[in-house]
Amino acid sequence: MHNFLYRYEKEIVCTFTVFMILFNLVSLYFIEDLFCYDQITHYLIKDKIKNDNSYSLFYLLFLNGMSNLFFVTVLIVDKLVSKYG
Repeated sequence: MHNFLYRYEKEIVCTFTVFMILFNLVSLYFIEDLFCYDQITHYLIKDKIKNDNSYSLFYLLFLNGMSNLFFVTVLIVDKLVSKYG
């Protein structure tokens, strides 16, 4: 098993990096769509309505996605500069 991981380490890392970039781009699209809503309404038991302003959660998720993309981009640029620069 260890031999397999060492042999295909570069391909595994590249695959997961591309997956992480795509996942973060898709999540940023949906987070940006959530910013269009003023509030989220929950319908509780016994006909009660609970309104929730979730902008703080949206900003946290947005910053998380942007920071993930930033650090992955920095790592990719660093690899390219060290390889070709």
